[in-house]
Amino acid sequence: MNFQLYKLSTFFFLLFTFNVFAQDTLFDLGVNKTLIAKYNKSIKEKNPEIFRKQKKQSKILLTLPFLDDFSQNWHFPNENLWQDIHVHINSSFPINPPSYGVATFDGLDSAGFPYNFMPTSYGEADVLTSQPIDLSVVIDSVFLSFQYQPQGNGNRPEIQDSLRLEFFRKADSTWVRAWGVPGAANRPFQKVMIYVGSDFHNNEFQFRFKNFATLSGNVDHWHVDYVYLNDNRTSADTLLNDVALITNHFSLLNQLTAMPWDHYKTDTIGLMREVMPVSYKNNFNITYDVFYKYEVSDNNGAGPVVEVYPTGVASKNAFAYSTLTEPQAVYQITPSFLNDFTFPTDNAVNKVFQIKNYFDINPFVDDNQKNDTVKSFQVFGSYYSYDDGSAELGYGVQGVGAKLANQFTIKKTDTLTAMQIYFNPIRDNISAESFKLTVWSSLNPEVIVYQQNDFFFPTYSFTNELLLYELATPLILPAGTYYFGYEKITAPFLNVGYDVNTNTRNKIWYNSQGTWLNPSASIPNGSLMLRPVFGTTGDPISSIKENAVISDFKIFPNPATNYVYFEQIGKTQLLEFKVELIDMFGRIVVETQTTTTNRIDVSNINKGIYFIRFINNINSQLIVKKVIIQ
Repeated sequence: MNFQLYKLSTFFFLLFTFNVFAQDTLFDLGVNKTLIAKYNKSIKEKNPEIFRKQKKQSKILLTLPFLDDFSQNWHFPNENLWQDIHVHINSSFPINPPSYGVATFDGLDSAGFPYNFMPTSYGEADVLTSQPIDLSVVIDSVFLSFQYQPQGNGNRPEIQDSLRLEFFRKADSTWVRAWGVPGAANRPFQKVMIYVGSDFHNNEFQFRFKNFATLSGNVDHWHVDYVYLNDNRTSADTLLNDVALITNHFSLLNQLTAMPWDHYKTDTIGLMREVMPVSYKNNFNITYDVFYKYEVSDNNGAGPVVEVYPTGVASKNAFAYSTLTEPQAVYQITPSFLNDFTFPTDNAVNKVFQIKNYFDINPFVDDNQKNDTVKSFQVFGSYYSYDDGSAELGYGVQGVGAKLANQFTIKKTDTLTAMQIYFNPIRDNISAESFKLTVWSSLNPEVIVYQQNDFFFPTYSFTNELLLYELATPLILPAGTYYFGYEKITAPFLNVGYDVNTNTRNKIWYNSQGTWLNPSASIPNGSLMLRPVFGTTGDPISSIKENAVISDFKIFPNPATNYVYFEQIGKTQLLEFKVELIDMFGRIVVETQTTTTNRIDVSNINKGIYFIRFINNINSQLIVKKVIIQ
């Protein structure tokens, strides 16, 4: 693709320098933090799934049929079917897939980081290799079918990018190209049917998908679904006798995806959505009756069922090759009294309810029933949120003093203690930028009710997507509408995760040139991943203070003229860190290691404000210090 990763609201790609006027911008992502979190959690738990290798491993010999629609495995492929873990299994990036869950190919490795941080790097990226399959005895012709989509909710693969399919030929131990397609703009999923010739009819047949892409970011997306290999097929055997759910995230709240439990209890009716749209994809050539239901269970699904809808039998027609979206009633009393569900309240501190959507079809001939059920969760913790926890883009503002805010209406007086923010990297690392947490009660006129005296640096989490930025002094806020966000200290773009699967873009506000604006008219549907946190209720979210206690550095003198010295503190055993001196525009000026020296020569560096970033070579912990060179 073109190596220009700033995605503007006009949907053109432009390279930006930092001497243009301050503004807001959408970005394609530089990493996938969902994969990073999953990868590091698996490493910590010594999960053997992470340590799978593409070759020279214990093999699982499969027999026909081979079928995977990626609907039951998340983040990584099913190890019983696939040998490697490079692709990302998700429902966030595809648009209207055959069933929920696809394998997404991009420029990131299995840990969610770029294969190569050089912006111009290009080559083979993700690979998805099947386990060996026994084709030594087949009835008749063998065909491999699958569906694919370029771009989806992600980044368009350019014409020089490609998605390819290869077969392993045992006779000469070579991989043979069987199919390929160049990059293209977003379009519906396409069906592909590939004949597997007799040259491959042995007891160790394998196939693999791979993409060629820019290797420096979460770009050049392809989505593959419904991989099916079997014998006794023909080239016309492209039908899927299957009706499937096509998404895996549902919320019963109106706009919000999460909120504090005590806040919900102030208006249990007003906070419920009227209907929950549920989409079913009929992949076959005849019409089916879809008999649908959803259940709500307490205690993460382990508790009692508190809601079943509908209570009787209800069905709608899913026409051939079409998607049925049924608005299932939640709290809907007009135009007719259909349902009046609210979450049953109690004196708990927080709650999590499981929402299970499922269906049957008539006549009951569904060949793949595992994608007929999906479970999601309604969280009542300590925070308000609009997003679903996944980021497909990044939204940022540029310029010294630029401001970004997310609007929330708080239902009761409570104490604001922190903000959860997901800072997602783009092409440039923004961990040296700085900002001040800010809360406004009004934007026009602008009324600041809180601003942090000290400034924060964006911290990239290696355990969770969103990190907790704690207020120096907790702030009591009466019920009402507020704007939670930050004011930038440095000039370059500072971007927050942008979830395109929910839509509250009318709640986003930015001020880059003295006037508060809403970008709704210039950006696609989405929600900002910035959340206010209230009270003392704990959530499984990492705090940036947790990183600070691992180790720290003292730098001196400050201001400095000739040398800046650094000394590691807080650890009896010294750790190895990479050391970078960064200017106000995020450019690395000097780079060294703590094992090499304990100082940086700044005698020939222009005077001004700089940052020293220490990066732990083992766990990637970040520590950033400001230094003045004079």
